[in-house]
Amino acid sequence: MCNLNNMFNNNSLYSKEVFKVFKLKGEIYELDKQEFSNFKNYIGCEQDKIVTFCHKCKKEFPFEVNKRYLNFYQGYFHASSNMPLSKGYNGDGILDIESGSIFGLMPPYSKDKFYENQIGYIEYSFTCKNDSSHVYLMFISVEFNNGEFTVRKVGQNPSMLTVKGFDFDKYKKQLDRINAYEDYKKADLSNADHFYVGAHAYLRRIFEKLINWYVDEYNVKLSDDRMKTKIDSVKQYFDPRINKLLKNLYSILSVSIHELDEDESKDYYSYLKAIIDMQLEYEYTEEEKAKQSSQLSAVIGKIESSLKKKKK
Repeated sequence: MCNLNNMFNNNSLYSKEVFKVFKLKGEIYELDKQEFSNFKNYIGCEQDKIVTFCHKCKKEFPFEVNKRYLNFYQGYFHASSNMPLSKGYNGDGILDIESGSIFGLMPPYSKDKFYENQIGYIEYSFTCKNDSSHVYLMFISVEFNNGEFTVRKVGQNPSMLTVKGFDFDKYKKQLDRINAYEDYKKADLSNADHFYVGAHAYLRRIFEKLINWYVDEYNVKLSDDRMKTKIDSVKQYFDPRINKLLKNLYSILSVSIHELDEDESKDYYSYLKAIIDMQLEYEYTEEEKAKQSSQLSAVIGKIESSLKKKKK
């Protein structure tokens, strides 16, 4: 189960986790201690630091965790971290979200006395241990219904793309020459914003531009204008590890825009993008090799020239 560290670093916005902390047996809700422990671990009840990449320090550092609790007390804006769970004759059963402890009326709880539709929010501020002026923020909602806690990540600044240090510029030269640099950025940004079908559309656009560039660059003669024909005509210019995957890649990207649901598009995105990235890396590496070879040839030429002069 994810802890606070993973929630910040890996969970996308509006992702949710459900914890069935209370199990209904007959008319009584009993506490599941293990699930309660999972819930407390997930929201970081006893966690005072996370480790993440500081995009300003350009290095991974520990970040100190501070929390602020909003709206937890009976639906009113309140600084309390308490959430009522169940009514009793001598007071309510109350969960202190901050410490993760239950006080007042202790479980098990009667079904007809259970509170429902409780919701509160936690604001996390993370301060870089290397430079206290570098601060990240994250917001989650905590809902309580039918004995379950639903935790949603509802906000984060800076974005996961910034935190993870996505390097859009490594392949800028390769992308600029096919006019796909902005498409490449928008694909990852769309994916991070849960617009998965849109992310696939940008990947398809990049792939089409890549294929068309090879056709034009090498003046390839085509029997027709179908993408299948174009792929067959230029696949020799692709990384040998992926050139047999190209037709399938285009077919999947075309289908995904119309037929895959959001969850399927989300699951497949990283694999489909990896094929395009392999080709961009292949081009990048080949060009670096060519540049190094040219530099080495120039140096060898100077050495040979110098040796010939000494022999005279």
